[in-house]
Amino acid sequence: MVLTFILASLIGILPIALWLIFFLWQDIKKPEPLRWILVLFLLGIIITPFIWLAENYLLDLFQINVQKTLPFILSAFIYLMVAGIEELVKFCTAAFTLRSNKHFDEAIDAMIYLIVIALGFGAVENILVTYQEIVTHGNFLPTFQIMSLRFIGANLLHALSSGIIGFFWALKLVTGKKRYLGIGLILGILLHWVFNIAIINLGGDAVFLISLALFSTCIFILWAFDILKQIQKPIKINK
Repeated sequence: MVLTFILASLIGILPIALWLIFFLWQDIKKPEPLRWILVLFLLGIIITPFIWLAENYLLDLFQINVQKTLPFILSAFIYLMVAGIEELVKFCTAAFTLRSNKHFDEAIDAMIYLIVIALGFGAVENILVTYQEIVTHGNFLPTFQIMSLRFIGANLLHALSSGIIGFFWALKLVTGKKRYLGIGLILGILLHWVFNIAIINLGGDAVFLISLALFSTCIFILWAFDILKQIQKPIKINK
């Protein structure tokens, strides 16, 4: 069982590591200290069970189950709240932790740190999914197939949702205008919500459209990175 968990961890971490390398490369000219990247990544892992507890409590409270007994509008609203819980907890955790980080001084840092904490969360999901697949099927082929789908699906979603919030948070820190943060939170939560609703209600039929939407969002994120790289004005976290 221990060996199985170790193998599941290695397989589950691989897609996350690839996305980490990709997004950290966007800040290659002045990279953040490795210890702070590690801190935010570990925080993403630590907050995962608390987020799950809150989400499961909400789902149990409204008795949402696989039979989808609730009207679509009501269940959609509940899943909007679930997406909101996840994104708000990740943002608040990062914002609180980074108040003592003297290296958090560039606009692009906001996107980097939020993406890192989101990928820490995604790592836990990957490991548990991988472990369950190995135990259930006893071979690695279905596991690698699922991880491939998660790589371009759920894992990318976590990074993009938090990246959108990070972009607008950076604008808020640079300009001092609080409405930017509000816009970012709304857009990040909505992206997460639409992804969840599509997967739940459309299943495999939505894979192509979801992947297309996520990669389109990824293009926006890369554009956002370029915009923030051009901002030379130092930021202050307490704005």
